[in-house]
Amino acid sequence: MKFILRQLELPLDYNDEDLPAAAARRLKCDVEEIIHVELVKRSIDARPRRPAPLFIAAVKLEMAARFRLPSWLKKDIEELSDELGSAESPVKPALKSGDPRPVVVGAGPAGLMAAWHLAMAGLKPILIERGDRADRRKPVVDNFWRTGAFAPENNALYGEGGAGLFSDGKLTARSKDRPRIRTFFETLVRCGAPRDILIDAEPHLGSDVLLEVVASMRQLIEANGGETLYNTALTDLICENGAIIGIKCGDKELSCNRLILATGHSARDVYRLLQNKCASLESKPLAVGIRLEAPQAQINMSQYGRFAGHPRLKAASYRVTRRPENNARACYSFCMCPGGLVICCASEHGALTTNGMSYSGRDSIWGNAAFIVPVEPGDFADPAFAASGKELAGMLFQEKIEKAAFTATGGDFVVPALMLADFLADKVSASLPANRSCPRSKPASFDNILPDFVTRTLRQSIPPMLRELGSINIADCIVYAAETRSSSSVRILRDDSGQSPTLRGLFPTGEGAGYAGGIVSSAVDGLKAAEQLIESLC
Repeated sequence: MKFILRQLELPLDYNDEDLPAAAARRLKCDVEEIIHVELVKRSIDARPRRPAPLFIAAVKLEMAARFRLPSWLKKDIEELSDELGSAESPVKPALKSGDPRPVVVGAGPAGLMAAWHLAMAGLKPILIERGDRADRRKPVVDNFWRTGAFAPENNALYGEGGAGLFSDGKLTARSKDRPRIRTFFETLVRCGAPRDILIDAEPHLGSDVLLEVVASMRQLIEANGGETLYNTALTDLICENGAIIGIKCGDKELSCNRLILATGHSARDVYRLLQNKCASLESKPLAVGIRLEAPQAQINMSQYGRFAGHPRLKAASYRVTRRPENNARACYSFCMCPGGLVICCASEHGALTTNGMSYSGRDSIWGNAAFIVPVEPGDFADPAFAASGKELAGMLFQEKIEKAAFTATGGDFVVPALMLADFLADKVSASLPANRSCPRSKPASFDNILPDFVTRTLRQSIPPMLRELGSINIADCIVYAAETRSSSSVRILRDDSGQSPTLRGLFPTGEGAGYAGGIVSSAVDGLKAAEQLIESLC
């Protein structure tokens, strides 16, 4: 008999050798009845009602024939059928004679997984990326953070690995698409990611590990017939009778009748191109706000209490929300980066936004999270935005904030920052503490950057949200402006076949298409787009 047992409690100092005995106690059976036990998932439960934090695990068990499953445990049991023998490899799809190779634009999580799947299917995709290879991209981005020297096509948002390369590397997702998530995680492990990501409930890689994994993914794609073109930006779509027949990348022209578009939510020139080509677009809700930095030791204490610092407890994260009240909108934390850094990001001259990043060790003394406020399409009803059409009004709303953030500190990509206490008191102090994760930052008023409804909500919501966490001291926190790109402001519509209803052969996918939000959901969406492209061949 084989099954998965969930809700198995394990102490912080457990070893793998302790699993059979722990499972036997839960099943009320003899250890000898357990033939095999394997850990498949684990998470930390540090709720205050428990005397000490512990792991909550799910284990796969193979039991002896004499074992009888207790009826009272069935809610925590998932029975497994005997594993079938390996099936024959599916027939690989083939392009029709004269058909061009499929093209994937964008080498972020969605584009890489799409290109990987197409390559493994034998379709020899061409992967196009406007920025550079990850290893050549990193020194350019490091120099930008040190000096403000900006490269329009090769920065923290553009280049191999996408915006996710310089982020916290979180691999969490709300998606219930377990098979595709598993495929993605197993591909990451194959490319050098630690196997722990297959079992941790909140897996994390970090930018240093992502750098190596992304390079291995590229090599895997190329080893299976794919081709990668760097420093190659999509500049035009060649269309005929409502279908794509080719693309232009500067002076280069490629035949293409099946294009997976995975350009991310920062490639605003692509949205304008699609609008000009009459692709179906719509404006969608977004959220904007600030990034709040607090001492990681205080965050650990708020989550783990006296057990903070235990060697089995990693840097703690948090998630807090606030409902609308009085004259304030809802507010919530987003993209929390334990032991991380606040970074400046930009995709164009004269505008900046913020994000959080961490390395695999998550060993910075600071932790940070975005605190953001929902923005609805009705908030874009500004005559200044109408000229570009309502589909792009949210994008122009974001741009306005980012340009204000850039000019607030005199330009040169210096991030506006304040002590949290000063922001709450509507005050701008003359200086900031020397010890902060984003040294190229300077005091500036956030009221000249963010809309009034956003600053009003943040000032009203952040203090009770931090009180809910407990041990975080407002006096020790720094805030940075502005957080604007938590999600795309535009959705590129697609039908049940995954294609644009007005531009056949165009498969929009990932965050930039408005269908994902994070590394995992983007990768899953890219994998699905590749599957749908293959279906279109059949």
